[in-house]
Amino acid sequence: MAANENERFDQFAAVLTTELLERTRKSMELLAPDQQPCSMLPFIQTPSFVEFYQDLVRVGILPVVLSRRPVRAIVGDVDWAREGREYLLTVLDDRSNAIFTAWEYAWDSLWDERKVGQDSGGAGGGAKPKKGFFSVLFGRKREERSDGGQGGGAEGGVMAGLHIMLTELAEKRGFLPLFHDDVRILKALPRLKPGRVAQAWKEITQYHHQEFYMPEPEQAKPGVTSDCLQKWHYNLPDKIGEFLVLKAAVDLEHVNKPFIGKYIRQSARTQEEAEKGMPYLSLYWKAMRNPAMLAERHTL
Repeated sequence: MAANENERFDQFAAVLTTELLERTRKSMELLAPDQQPCSMLPFIQTPSFVEFYQDLVRVGILPVVLSRRPVRAIVGDVDWAREGREYLLTVLDDRSNAIFTAWEYAWDSLWDERKVGQDSGGAGGGAKPKKGFFSVLFGRKREERSDGGQGGGAEGGVMAGLHIMLTELAEKRGFLPLFHDDVRILKALPRLKPGRVAQAWKEITQYHHQEFYMPEPEQAKPGVTSDCLQKWHYNLPDKIGEFLVLKAAVDLEHVNKPFIGKYIRQSARTQEEAEKGMPYLSLYWKAMRNPAMLAERHTL
């Protein structure tokens, strides 16, 4: 009986791990530009981060998720080896399901600097990941801090949170440092269905083609590309729309510096508001080169 339950839990863990890693990997790959950018990109659009993220989730996030009692309760008597994925998808479609709640808890608990105690076994709560997992992933030794004169007690040193670690890693891996509230993006990733990102990008490229490349009679009216970008910018989860606009700035010929400058001005009332609401797009726009004066069909 117990062996049966353990086997079922292992099958559940395998199905859940595969689904979450596949879902998040596909979304990040769809957000990554195909062309060479003129400047560093945000973490989520960089291939080296996608690889690293998979290890981070496997080692640091999923053990916490799987340790939570409400998540373990999902196992039930489902035959996870045969129909597990179909059942899991019905669970994940419920916006308030226990898996996403545990996923968000895991990111929050690891994001900021925190004290590491020797007695962190805890009663009843979710198991913490092993203390050494950061140093394994980041190749960084934990810094021990002696707190004013008290020599040894239950509390050990201070472990840097994921935000600090990823910011340090950014320089080595060639992506932009993360803003502190970027944890919201990482927490929201499994809720994002890759098919929705693919649909958005397909529509953006179609409008770009119709506006700039179709012969005169079938040509779309000026501004439809910008309107389409605006639509998806505000209909996709937090920051995902901004990343799609940035992808367009890299991959689509006519989404150039004047186009993005105009887009930012139309999307925010002040420069301060733009830099706060679209920080990565604003940074990239500053690095873009002005195009040569080409005869374009539309004045942007």
